Amino acid sequence: MSIPEPRFMLARFRHGKDTLDMPRQILDGDTFDRQRETHEAPWLAVFVSDWCQPCETLLSRLSGSAHDIVRALPLGVVDIEREPALAERYGVKGTPTLVLFVDGEPRATRVGALSDDQLRQLCEEAGRS
Repeated sequence: MSIPEPRFMLARFRHGKDTLDMPRQILDGDTFDRQRETHEAPWLAVFVSDWCQPCETLLSRLSGSAHDIVRALPLGVVDIEREPALAERYGVKGTPTLVLFVDGEPRATRVGALSDDQLRQLCEEAGRS
């Protein structure tokens, strides 16, 4: 059984209607666990929902003005409607939620369409600027 194509917002993010050149992917339960288990370096999981306007704002920001801020961090996007177990596992109560992973463990969590300064601060927690 194949997974249907993500809705518009996530499909646009995946297929490059932006200038993002950092590693990024839409994660399901299996790919999320592989990412978590194999990446010792910091990476960022962004939990979103397709109906969420702040999610759209954040993904647009990550594709635009915040591109240089988060360029060094691999980025994985999780659609909470398709992966509710992942959202529950990491205590996602609202979207967007960003979880910074270091050595496979969550180090920091932020909720909302973060500003460039807030994204910079989160990246600094990962030891990158």
